[in-house]
Amino acid sequence: MSRPQAVVTGIGIIAPGGSNREAFFQSIVNGASGLRAHEKLKKLGVSGEVAGSVDKHYREMEEDERAIQMTYAALDEALADSRLTKEDIGKLETRAGLSLSESVPGHIKTMRYIQNNREQKWNNPDGLIEIPSLLSHIVSYIDIKGQAYTTMSACAAGTAGAGIALDAIRNGMADLMVVVGAEPLSDNYIAGFHSLQSMSLGGCVPFDKDRDGMSLGEGAAVFIVETLDRAKARGAHIYGELLGYGLSNDAYHITSPDPEGEGAVRTMRMALEDAGLQPGDIDYVNAHGTATELNDLMEMRALSKVFGTEEKQSQVMISSTKAVTGHCLGAAGSVELAATLLAIDRGIVPPTAFLKEPPEPFQQLQIVKGNYEERLIQYAMSNSYAFFGHSASIVVGKV
Repeated sequence: MSRPQAVVTGIGIIAPGGSNREAFFQSIVNGASGLRAHEKLKKLGVSGEVAGSVDKHYREMEEDERAIQMTYAALDEALADSRLTKEDIGKLETRAGLSLSESVPGHIKTMRYIQNNREQKWNNPDGLIEIPSLLSHIVSYIDIKGQAYTTMSACAAGTAGAGIALDAIRNGMADLMVVVGAEPLSDNYIAGFHSLQSMSLGGCVPFDKDRDGMSLGEGAAVFIVETLDRAKARGAHIYGELLGYGLSNDAYHITSPDPEGEGAVRTMRMALEDAGLQPGDIDYVNAHGTATELNDLMEMRALSKVFGTEEKQSQVMISSTKAVTGHCLGAAGSVELAATLLAIDRGIVPPTAFLKEPPEPFQQLQIVKGNYEERLIQYAMSNSYAFFGHSASIVVGKV
């Protein structure tokens, strides 16, 4: 008996460069950067660096409230896009579930509690009981009665969360999964990456020979994932099918990736095997592409190993969209899955914005730069790599 197929019928997104699905994709394909000087950077005394900036309406909120409100807006858009309502989700009872991805849930409340203690302010410990709180807000907002969980694998979380939702559909545990990746830009993220001296001064440019580091971002992306039979029966628009995913760890270092990319290689091969595809079947790869010296070099080595000969490499188009959005951390994989699915749906390969000249080791791969390219994308892969050695890849296809 064949397993149910999992397809995406709704996408909602709030991200740097676009506060809805269409604005987001236009910024991605046209290289309209959402990176700029940010109020939080100035407040912390971090000069010269930029970050992915969402709509000012959200920037004026506290971090935890911003995560909730961005997620609600993306949920509303995804539901409307799929022609479903909150009531429709509730009627599915335990056949509808939620897969949420964050980097470090509750850290904002924890840091606020610590800061209040340091300043000898009155502290209410009740806030700590609400960690993680975003999950409880979402299940109440859209009436989820089935399985609901949070994936926390740092910057690989968004991709991993989509893969886990895929399992729920094809293993018959749910008919519909709401997949969410959300992350606000917070003080401790800025301070942490700044202390690592890994942030770009003018804006990240992945794979460029003059790249000088990453840029942080924030946002929320939501997908309605349901069985193919259910989607067809109600005449829903299908953006693409989730075909397979892979998760692994390179067990190398807490912040630095394995220079040879063996963890990334394992993950991509696992995703291809799970999808029943060969490397030569993939038309487009949305790379993790942080614009740090170590990540970009590792990822190019891993892609070269997986996609093999120069003949196949020339057929696989590669780009990173972080030059527009920044690195959205726990939501990065979700934001980039949205870009990948929209690329498949529209037949448009987005460029790596602002890329001028890749260094010599990268020139064997077909990294898209300059303008976007119109191309039929039958199968695509999105990759996410993270601190602690986490690695995740997902393969999606045109239906």
